[in-house]
Amino acid sequence: MKYKNKNIKLCIIGGGPLGIGLGRELSEGNINYDLYEMESDLGGVWNSQASCGRVYPSLHLISPKFNTQVPDYPMPDNYPVYPNHSMMLDYLRSYAKKFDVYNHSIFNTEVINLEQYEDIWEVELSNGKKKKYDFIAVCNGAQRVARYPNYSGYFSGEILHSMDYKSPDQIRNKRVLVVGAGNSGCDIAVDASHHSEKVYHSTRRGYHYYPKFIDGKPTPQWMLQLGNKFSSKEETMAYIKQVFKLAGFDGVDYGLKKPDHPLDAAHPIMNSQILYHIGHGDILPKDDIKNLNGNIVHFVDDTHIEVDTIIYATGYNRHFPFIDKEKLEWKLGIPDLFIHIAPRNLDNIFFFGFVNAAAGLGDGLRLQGQFIRSYIQAFIRKSKGYLKFLNAKKNDNPDLGQDYFIDSHRHLWEVDFWKFIKCARMYRDMLDE
Repeated sequence: MKYKNKNIKLCIIGGGPLGIGLGRELSEGNINYDLYEMESDLGGVWNSQASCGRVYPSLHLISPKFNTQVPDYPMPDNYPVYPNHSMMLDYLRSYAKKFDVYNHSIFNTEVINLEQYEDIWEVELSNGKKKKYDFIAVCNGAQRVARYPNYSGYFSGEILHSMDYKSPDQIRNKRVLVVGAGNSGCDIAVDASHHSEKVYHSTRRGYHYYPKFIDGKPTPQWMLQLGNKFSSKEETMAYIKQVFKLAGFDGVDYGLKKPDHPLDAAHPIMNSQILYHIGHGDILPKDDIKNLNGNIVHFVDDTHIEVDTIIYATGYNRHFPFIDKEKLEWKLGIPDLFIHIAPRNLDNIFFFGFVNAAAGLGDGLRLQGQFIRSYIQAFIRKSKGYLKFLNAKKNDNPDLGQDYFIDSHRHLWEVDFWKFIKCARMYRDMLDE
């Protein structure tokens, strides 16, 4: 059943994948909304023409087509297993057109400030206007402000963050050091190996590297299809590690450090080329940085190199400049959000897209949007489920698997995907009571 209340209106901040996905769910729930996007079109990090874009020519998805696409809106048949960034952008925009998101979108307009007056939010816009909304959904993305490490000394060459890397022309024929072993760091190091004079790659610890294909299938699909072949998770992980090693994906065999964590205790590095290029001498692995001195970089193993450019692929900080920080409760430098969506202390604002798991976009996009839709519909009805959820939000501490992952800033919002899905469904169903 759909619940219509013309007096209820929601403001979506950001037109990236999550803003688009939420827009669809609101439309299908007959909930009125405006979506504000500071750029001239939708797409977020996939919008190569915008400042928020995080793409370069060779970039492809690290999650395969089968679990990146929304289940009831498949990608075109001619898309490869791992689409490139342009294909992903086209897909997102076609999704937005299909589900009427464009008709709710206001472009070239930034949300400057949010003020709460009892149960209403006043939204100040970059065009000078102020509008009132019952609910806010923050979808401005987790890749807004670059995060840099703090090394002693100074570097006299060029410093880039992975968010600044747009073209190999920026590093052509230069000596480049890429810092960071996440997917961005590994992808950029591989790209640089084709264009730079020399490429070094600095990592703090040992990591597990996943091939993109096993047995002719995208690796995540191959892993899912193992099903209950083994009697325990430990046996399953041991088998996967053995297959990866036979396929040439054990970093120790290439002189890298042995990982100090289980295979699934860090966000997967999906890259079939990083170890290949290390093995061919195209990428030279280095330890963690000790200090900087001019264009000389010293490492903790007492070696040093001379480089022209450093690219820091060292992550991002959360950035919500439009809301008073004191309004939110914080934990370890990020907002303390119930199931990574709802502030425990505020009942009419949501943060959408600030959870990460070893899965593609499509698996969680609809569920998270449906959760918010169910919340608003329960609010309109003032249902028993709504009151139960408000109590749960303040008192429950559901197990999302967060304590299993390695201790790093990157993993503060990492969850066990299946535990997250189970919790989100449970609370969505509670709201639907």
